[in-house]
Amino acid sequence: MSGFPILDLVVGMIFIFFMLSIISSSAIELILTGMKARSIMLEEWLFKIFDKTIKKPDGTEISLGQSIMDHCSVTALSGTGKSTSYIDAKNFTSALLEKISFDPANPQSVAKNIDEFIAAIDKTNLLSTEFQRVLLIYAHEAKDTYKAVSEKTVSEIELFRDKVESWYDSSMDRISGKLKTRYSRPATFVVAVIVTCLLNADSIAIAKYLYSNPEARTKVAMQGYDAGKDTALIKRVQQLRATTPDTLSKDAMGLGEIKEIITSKITEIDKAKQGLSDVMPLTWKAGELKDGKGNYSGRLIFSKITGLLATILAIMMGAPFWFDLLNKISNLRGTGAKPASTGGEAEKKK
Repeated sequence: MSGFPILDLVVGMIFIFFMLSIISSSAIELILTGMKARSIMLEEWLFKIFDKTIKKPDGTEISLGQSIMDHCSVTALSGTGKSTSYIDAKNFTSALLEKISFDPANPQSVAKNIDEFIAAIDKTNLLSTEFQRVLLIYAHEAKDTYKAVSEKTVSEIELFRDKVESWYDSSMDRISGKLKTRYSRPATFVVAVIVTCLLNADSIAIAKYLYSNPEARTKVAMQGYDAGKDTALIKRVQQLRATTPDTLSKDAMGLGEIKEIITSKITEIDKAKQGLSDVMPLTWKAGELKDGKGNYSGRLIFSKITGLLATILAIMMGAPFWFDLLNKISNLRGTGAKPASTGGEAEKKK
């Protein structure tokens, strides 16, 4: 408790918005995991960029993109034929270069130096002309860099691989942006509406309740002040910052992993909902939109819609935003008395 009811009210509202955002974020991750949205985006990218066909040992033809996905470097975690939500840059580079440099006439041979890779890239018909030029530029740059370095700590091939890996990581960043636009943003809005309406999380009604109930206001404010010290909440916010719900998950998820993620997200939602229920009632009440005469009130309906919309907008701001705001206010509360004390001492010296 800060000693300032209005400040406690503000902190309480921010904490409630934060917890509702946690519930929504967990629900969104649950939906995206079930939809395998990350896997879909990754596969679309691979099949678009690497659309040339390649012959398998049994004579059948598949796209280079599918061949990369089926490569042993990639399928070590997810298994052949199963979609994966993430391919490590090193594994992708290994799969790509192996496919490009593979010689059907001499299947046991491998490229041993940068010149052999350049020759393989130059004669391959598996790549688009544009990407073929990009790889050749990377290879020649790696060769020139190696010559310019006096102390040879890495090989030409390693320098070349690093450039390909950097290109791949940049491509994954762009895919993350598309994932956010196509799935995360629409899902955030839909989930925010559902969570707000199911819980009847009316910002106006919540503010009135906390203002008129000092005990509840103090309790929720203290939880808000303590949120910055809660290791579980800190870890959760860090996860949200890292994924920003738009980055490709770095887990090659099989069915077992998906079940574990779904279970953990449901647990997170239950905990957050329980945390809110402990400080104030969030539920629909019979007759709350009716006046004293039992008729529906236009004023009450307008207030309810406005309050629900305010909560939806607050949830869309995201849990990290409200968590940062809580920490800033908590820091101000913790250091607010120091300037006054310093001023008092200065007056005494005069």
